[in-house]
Amino acid sequence: MRHEKLSPGLLLAYEDYQREGQQALTTHKRSLGIIAPKNSIKPTRSVVFIYCDENADLSHLSQYGIEINQNTGSVRTAFLPIDSLDVLSEESAVERIKPSRKLKLRMDVAPEKVKLPEFKNNTGLTGKGVVIGVIDSGIDPKHPAFAGRILRIWDQTLPGPGVAEGGYGAELTGTQLTISQDTDGHGTHVAGIASGLDNTYGGVAPEAELVVVKTDLQDAHIADGVRYIFRVATEMGRPAVVNLSLGGHADAHDGSDSLSKIIDAESGPGRIVCCAAGNEGNDNIHGQTTVSSKTLGTMRFSVPYNQVGIVWLNAWYSRDGQLEISLRSPNGFVTPFQPIISEGNPSKQYNLPDARVEIVTPGPDPVNGDYNFFVQIRGGGFIFNQPVAGGVWQLRVRNTSGNNVRLDVWTLDDAASVFFTGKSISDTMKIGSPGAASTAITVASYTSKIKYTDIDGIERQVGLELDDISDFSSEGPLRNGSEKPDVAAPGAMIVSALSSTANFDRSMMVNSKFAALAGTSMATPFVTGLVALLLQRDPNLTPEAVKDLLGQNSSIPGENVGTFDNKWGYGLINVENL
Repeated sequence: MRHEKLSPGLLLAYEDYQREGQQALTTHKRSLGIIAPKNSIKPTRSVVFIYCDENADLSHLSQYGIEINQNTGSVRTAFLPIDSLDVLSEESAVERIKPSRKLKLRMDVAPEKVKLPEFKNNTGLTGKGVVIGVIDSGIDPKHPAFAGRILRIWDQTLPGPGVAEGGYGAELTGTQLTISQDTDGHGTHVAGIASGLDNTYGGVAPEAELVVVKTDLQDAHIADGVRYIFRVATEMGRPAVVNLSLGGHADAHDGSDSLSKIIDAESGPGRIVCCAAGNEGNDNIHGQTTVSSKTLGTMRFSVPYNQVGIVWLNAWYSRDGQLEISLRSPNGFVTPFQPIISEGNPSKQYNLPDARVEIVTPGPDPVNGDYNFFVQIRGGGFIFNQPVAGGVWQLRVRNTSGNNVRLDVWTLDDAASVFFTGKSISDTMKIGSPGAASTAITVASYTSKIKYTDIDGIERQVGLELDDISDFSSEGPLRNGSEKPDVAAPGAMIVSALSSTANFDRSMMVNSKFAALAGTSMATPFVTGLVALLLQRDPNLTPEAVKDLLGQNSSIPGENVGTFDNKWGYGLINVENL
């Protein structure tokens, strides 16, 4: 095994599997691309990204059960039995193996707030001739807002032969479309904002046609979906814009992650991707500290009592520093300080009286050159899956280099309830993959509406500030200082299509066909639909040109055009003069 080729998160899962077998993967399945076998005969499989030589022939690896989804490319996706990671790591053409991570899913008055009606009346644009791709929880193919405009659905969750971009799932067209269902409802709502056709709650580009990927939310499969949509659109001779109202925080927050890299590689003239900034504006998931040379620093994070099965810390710092890592439990027990381990296995396990801690401290990441260490905490004792000890934990870091080191850490856990406390909190850098992709248009949420009347005639009101950036909208910039988000669009209490198979609370429904939701997930398809209008006018627009257009026609209230803010980006879009 070439341990140095496995990224820290994947190495953690592999080490747990080696020690404890199948049961150890239960918790990793929630965040990594772990696919449990349907019977005892088949092995547990993992979904991974493979970094390799551009033209490397890896077909011979099929004898080990390794299924590579692309024949060429420097970043590819694959399925493989976990036991085959050993073989894959020994392959000379393979430089790095990263796990697929499971991401989370992130209009009546909104158009007027950004002068959309004026723009559409002046230009006559409707999105006709443009493909809008939606990679999400699916779509309700029977909803009248999409009648006759869904070209294809690649349902990655159904059994089937797959498509050219991956031999899994089923591609559906025509009467087969109704086989796929959106039981979550998120994707239908998103598609309705971008392209729904309705007199009252119509979308931005109601004559665009839709190519939908119902994803299992593995970021490797989302990457395959991006490739699929652009390939289908190219075969039809049409421009396309892809909507990604989803995201996560297991990456470097600098656009160097696998999904962002593939988005950047696939984007270009007539090929645009729009991403949600995220909804963690109120959540203390990011901690930051600067550790002076030859000194000790600490970061504190709180774990709720008896609620969390596993905790991960995803930490990054500059290539110019060197840190040693230790954990202190709420009861005062500590692990030894663990240095960077560049040779051999960088993963070490420590059994404290109240916790099992594993720390992975490899050498520099080969993609961005910075250091990434991962910490995993599970409950102590002999009972499997015992909760992590509740209380305030300390991440202790010792700077052994001659430089001051800024450390950025994001909490990841199975209950979304572990947060930094006190001076460790940093309300920045909460835009992760895929919103960190440099070519992506990353969208923050603006509150254009705080009241609506539900299906039972009850007026509902939410606690947001009207005509202001939504407090839940995640902040930038990126870890490397790059400016994100790009723009803001209406994303609070947006009324859009309701999937007939989704179980929404009646308080969110305005009638049997439409519902009101809030999030950067709702702001993003607003921009996606707008980009579809622009692509109708100029099918060869590049991501850079779209960003320039939006930036020149956006502003923060009270600020000059061109002013950037970590929450607003370059401000709320004013579509009228686009």
